[in-house]
Amino acid sequence: MDQIPPGTDLTKTPAGKPPPGVDSNLVDPPSLATATHVVTTVMIILASIFVLIRLSSIILSGRRTAWDDYTCFIGFVLITAFAGLVMAFTNVARHVWDIPLSYLLAPSYLRFIFAQNILQAPAVGFAKASILLLYLRIFSVKPKMRYAIYAGLIFTGILYGVHLPLVIGFCVPRGDSKIIDFDSCAKLTVWGPVQGFLAMLLDVYIFILPFPVINHLKLPPGKRVGVYVLFGTAICGIVASTLAEVYRFKQWFNRADLNWHEAKLFICIIVEGYIAVIVGSMPALAAFFRSPAVSNSSLFKYVRSHISTHIFHTSHTNPSAKPSKTSGSSGTKRSYTGTNSATESNEHLRDEKFSELNDIPTSNANAYSHATGPNRDIEEGIIEKSVAIKQSQQSL
Repeated sequence: MDQIPPGTDLTKTPAGKPPPGVDSNLVDPPSLATATHVVTTVMIILASIFVLIRLSSIILSGRRTAWDDYTCFIGFVLITAFAGLVMAFTNVARHVWDIPLSYLLAPSYLRFIFAQNILQAPAVGFAKASILLLYLRIFSVKPKMRYAIYAGLIFTGILYGVHLPLVIGFCVPRGDSKIIDFDSCAKLTVWGPVQGFLAMLLDVYIFILPFPVINHLKLPPGKRVGVYVLFGTAICGIVASTLAEVYRFKQWFNRADLNWHEAKLFICIIVEGYIAVIVGSMPALAAFFRSPAVSNSSLFKYVRSHISTHIFHTSHTNPSAKPSKTSGSSGTKRSYTGTNSATESNEHLRDEKFSELNDIPTSNANAYSHATGPNRDIEEGIIEKSVAIKQSQQSL
């Protein structure tokens, strides 16, 4: 402020110097406002649908709300608050030389910088913790898996928990009336890429964590693919965190155009947070459609019958469905391959003394969920009765 001549019209003064050959445009400049609004709105709608389905699944199943549900809801609220702030200040989502200096010096913008710094890490942290807590509720029957989840939760807590003290320590002004101390807060730019890289590692860890357990499940091929796809959606979080890291480095190395790269970074952070909410709610989607209130509805039966009819006609026109011979006491019988695969797998698992995941009592398999009776919600509707897992004694 001391370098600005008295009487300068800040509304007509660019906040930065344009590169050679480029003129400032304070009227209708290139902006990321539209991209921010479109991407954020789409993600809010998608995440809201999944959160509502998750809540409906809890109500329909009658199970008690677990810690992964609470952290998911908290993460959703915080990331939505962060997204609302970002959308409210898209007037600065421009190249710095296209932003009037009055925008950046407005008290409301200074409050925005401080508020988004406060919300950013807890929002994403709670959302990712909900995925790990979901794993704990589903896979805690295996001790090694349980310890791996605990390690992930501790890492998540440290990674996103230290952000708030750093913001308070470096950005809160000392002894004056400023809303935010820019000189001190600028030192946190070093922490941004470090946190982003560690967040990428965490997303990779979350992605690969369930697959060793899934690989040991006795599943028909079709169901195995479905489970892989369900948990494989976590790869979207890796993509989002990787893009966010790219723009953190661009923001760090090109501070002459800070706001432009920051706007892209905010979009990636919003996507990263909402993706975590969606991934953590994916099992609830399957549970919701398997609940009696939904599966017995006229609409669901209508859609399912049309899909079944389409599959039936496709299978009859597909020569790959070859008959297979099975020998019995009364002679030779013919059956189409895959017709009774789930039943056969089920019988095989019982003969081999595997524990059906659905039949494991709550007290032994999943004390974490606090449900009563047979633990029908352990797998949140993803793994049906044909899904089995070795007894914990055999898995050690």
